[in-house]
Amino acid sequence: MSQTIQRPPVFRITLFQLGLSGLIALLFLLKSQDAAVSALAGGMICTVPNAYFIYKAFKYSGARQIDNVLRSLYQGGTWKIVLTAIGFAAAFKLINPVDFMALFSAFITVQAANIFASKIANL
Repeated sequence: MSQTIQRPPVFRITLFQLGLSGLIALLFLLKSQDAAVSALAGGMICTVPNAYFIYKAFKYSGARQIDNVLRSLYQGGTWKIVLTAIGFAAAFKLINPVDFMALFSAFITVQAANIFASKIANL
């Protein structure tokens, strides 16, 4: 049986977040290299878990797949939180010195881009 409902182009959200992360890192490069690395890490801490969630959320579709859709959404949401926590732990451990203002500014800015997710993906 063929699928009649097309999957939305949600990969555009991830591409937008990657670009925004890079742009923010370039802006923080004007301050220092440490700030730019921290900003890039903050953007990636948001982008990577969100990309995984998008993958899991749109893996299944259709009324016959409702059990798989729900399971996948719950798994994606859980792993998004876990990956975000791991990302922050890795940033605090591996980036020396970490610029907290750059890290959290980039994370919050990229996270705020989700407000425009439906416009970015043309939903």
